[in-house]
Amino acid sequence: MFSRWAIRYKLTLCLAMLIAIVGALSFSSFQGVYSYRRLARSISTRAKELPLAEAINQNSDDLQTLLNTYRNDDVPLTEKAIRRVNDHLDLIESSTQQYNLQLSTSQQEGEIIGNIHQEQELIRDVNQQVQLIRQQIRRANQRDAFDSYAVIGVALGQVKLRTAQLPKILQNRMDSLVDEVRLQYRTWIVITWLTSITAAILLIQLFRMVHAWIVRPFGKLITGSRRVASGDLEYEIVTDTDDEVAELALAMNNMTRNFKLIRDDLDQQVKIRTQEAIRSEQLASVGFLAAGVSHEINNPLATIAICAESLETRVAELIAETVSPQNDEQVKIIQKYLKQIQQEAFRCKGITEQLLDFSRGGDIQRQSTELSPIIQDTVDMIQHLGKYKQKQIVVDIKSPATAMVHSHEIKQAVLNLVTNALDSISSNGHVMITLDGNKSSATITVSDDGCGMTEEVLQQVFEPFFTRRQNKQGTGLGLSITYRIISEHGGTITAASPGINQGSVFTVKLPVTTQALSNERSYGHDERGHQVA
Repeated sequence: MFSRWAIRYKLTLCLAMLIAIVGALSFSSFQGVYSYRRLARSISTRAKELPLAEAINQNSDDLQTLLNTYRNDDVPLTEKAIRRVNDHLDLIESSTQQYNLQLSTSQQEGEIIGNIHQEQELIRDVNQQVQLIRQQIRRANQRDAFDSYAVIGVALGQVKLRTAQLPKILQNRMDSLVDEVRLQYRTWIVITWLTSITAAILLIQLFRMVHAWIVRPFGKLITGSRRVASGDLEYEIVTDTDDEVAELALAMNNMTRNFKLIRDDLDQQVKIRTQEAIRSEQLASVGFLAAGVSHEINNPLATIAICAESLETRVAELIAETVSPQNDEQVKIIQKYLKQIQQEAFRCKGITEQLLDFSRGGDIQRQSTELSPIIQDTVDMIQHLGKYKQKQIVVDIKSPATAMVHSHEIKQAVLNLVTNALDSISSNGHVMITLDGNKSSATITVSDDGCGMTEEVLQQVFEPFFTRRQNKQGTGLGLSITYRIISEHGGTITAASPGINQGSVFTVKLPVTTQALSNERSYGHDERGHQVA
């Protein structure tokens, strides 16, 4: 559940746990210190009460000594004697008031050890006896002094008795302090242990939570980032949380995936550019060689063909003059060989003409030309050839398209593509020619349901002298010438095939305007039709 929390909530929870730990330990520590302070103050308070109790007892002794002196004389008290007795009584009352005030102050401050009600009762009794003594002192000079002395003696005895009990009560309270403090410190020892154990458990859990929620995910993120930075673009960062760290890891994985796609695309483009450069060099070399070889061997081939034809004519004349049934078989063989010489010579002449066409290039005047008539004229011309009469050609003009082309070269390119498709299909096969256009380019697609191509063939299909025709014929220059023509027009040509016996598709894209042609030359295209800088 917590793994799905946002990291700020996790940090808030960890902070709350840390505050709870510090608060519990602080509470236990401060409570112990304050308990010690209260104990020290209570003892200090008891120490202050002892002198006050001794003062009450001493004043009572002084009053008794004074009264014993007057009672031994057995005479009424004079005004001077009464004032002296009242002064001693005032001292006793002052001492009891200070003692009572000390008890009240200690009780208000919470620094009392034991119960003070007994002491307060004793102080109250002492004050009552002091008031009784005052009354008897005032009567001592009005009637028999002996009776007054007797009452005063009894009251003073009560005062002495009560004041003598104060130190004992204080001593008893000090003795009870041990029991009271024992219970308190045992309680606080247990509380301190429980607080410490709880704090330790919370601290351990806090460390685990911080490690699981923050340290480990960030560690995985940093490790994965370093692996990606080192070039391992296949590595994917995986976290076991569902917070901002997981979101960051997902973003990192997406970025790595994009880097990989860009790298693969760049590698593919470099590979394509390299293949195009190699193909261009091959085309240039073959073109240069073809121009020289074709020119050198074209004349001897023409001579061979003419001589063979002349020889065939003379042999026919000789046969007509000297007809012999025995020589018919030999004559037929001679005529057959002469025809083969002529046919092969003309075939070689056709190959040299293709080589010359392949070697020709350069700037040719191009103009905006409607492509559909070129395609239709090419199809009409091919359909009349005998070897293609059983094969069906379908033309689909989706929209009229105009391009900046040289019509004769484009017608030759379309012718090469269509004848290549027709040669790859069997009888009753189909070839589909589609024309489509938009504002920037015109697209010609030639598809068939023939023998198809493998990946290896697709890589070499535009190379010079490469052929995989079923009839094992052809020079392998048709698609190379087509590739050169389309490239010189600033267009692209791509070949695709699902596999063997699944047909092939050739797609040609030509720029519509001069500006588009300029852009095509500036940016170039890969074999898939993608523009690349």
